[in-house]
Amino acid sequence: IPRPLGFSFDPKNGVSNRFLTPNGDGKNDTVVFSYSNPRDAAVSGRVLDLKGGKVAELSVGPSADTLAWDGKSGGQAVPGGVYVFIIQGEAQVFTGTVVVVR
Repeated sequence: IPRPLGFSFDPKNGVSNRFLTPNGDGKNDTVVFSYSNPRDAAVSGRVLDLKGGKVAELSVGPSADTLAWDGKSGGQAVPGGVYVFIIQGEAQVFTGTVVVVR
């Protein structure tokens, strides 16, 4: 029996939206990262600012095999700007950017 392929994430197509507008209007208030995880590996993600400082941990998303970020750090809205996401699973690391628009 072939083993399923391991954890994978497509930084181009696995991101729900590149521009986050966390203003409570229900449109692009969060960004969702969708990945493939057939072996149920531990997956984690975090958001950093452009200087490499930790902004937030990604939370478990709205459905299986997703992570999400609400544009907040420590419960407070982050300033507008570019943020780096890092998603890790099965010793693989994927990165990309999202933009918070205020």
